[in-house]
Amino acid sequence: MLGQPIPRVRHERLPGEASLDFARRLALSVAFAFHADPARMAAQPDFDFFAEAFVLPDAVVTRARARGEIAMTRDAALIAATSAEQLFVYVVEDGVFEVQPTWSGRRLRGGDILVLDLAQAVRVMGTDYTATMMVFGRGMLPEPQRRLDLHGAEIRGDHPLARVIASTLACLCEDAPRMTQAQGSVVLRAAIDMLGLALADVRRARLTPRLLKAMAEALVNDHLSEPALSPAWIAARLGVSRATLYRAFAPYGGVTRFINDLRLQHAWVLLTSSDRLPLAEIAARCGYVTRMRLSQAFNERFAMQPDAVLSASEDDRATLRESAAHAMMDVWDRRSGRTSVG
Repeated sequence: MLGQPIPRVRHERLPGEASLDFARRLALSVAFAFHADPARMAAQPDFDFFAEAFVLPDAVVTRARARGEIAMTRDAALIAATSAEQLFVYVVEDGVFEVQPTWSGRRLRGGDILVLDLAQAVRVMGTDYTATMMVFGRGMLPEPQRRLDLHGAEIRGDHPLARVIASTLACLCEDAPRMTQAQGSVVLRAAIDMLGLALADVRRARLTPRLLKAMAEALVNDHLSEPALSPAWIAARLGVSRATLYRAFAPYGGVTRFINDLRLQHAWVLLTSSDRLPLAEIAARCGYVTRMRLSQAFNERFAMQPDAVLSASEDDRATLRESAAHAMMDVWDRRSGRTSVG
């Protein structure tokens, strides 16, 4: 068996095949792990997908290219109906992935690697991407990673092993047609061993308060226009308790204060830009559901109404900037931990 060529399966649109029929076949091909909506995929006029899967004794490795958006979910019902002792790994070459949950909560981009535990629920949305994917039993990971909760773990593209893992799997997919299963298994084993080492690194770094704060800051910056942004929302995206999140921000004035500070700083930048955006649009970009909410928060912090900033002359804006600078310096003092907060 191991001396045999590596079996492969292609997923691509057939000549003359209707978009919805192709999307249904694609949804069926991932049904072992995810729900996908064929109608949603087929509704995209330029949607296309190509994948080549290589079946090894211990794993399936797939390289895929997608044009358009693919949304997939794994819920409790699917977990109960399918085997869940497996890990699903994305190695992102290019494109963007929005995944919930992940350890950082940020969007994944080219070079990043994501690990999902198929025993847990997840939502994945990939857009215009090329990626290599692996499905394998968690027992293939080295100790002690195989016993850890790795759901949503990320290896960022700047990790020393990220590019080596990605290139190893890319070479496996490229050369698999000329390999035996025994040869392919050796290459796969090397990639998974490196994955285990990288996961050990990110696991050790995950729980430090300083890194948790940095991850939360990046998440807030990435989702500032989201009205639901809150300590509970951030904690859920990062996979930590609210108490853990609060402790990381305690020396800096708290999580809620941090969110409000960034929203108001962003509002100030938009209000004073040369674009002269409508106040309702500025409110939406900063995560306020109405312009009235923005006006109330802005006046409390800067002692002025945003309408006054929008309508001010250039000479008046110089005075307004001086007044706002004191409030904004207070924000930066808190963010750096220099100001004690009662």
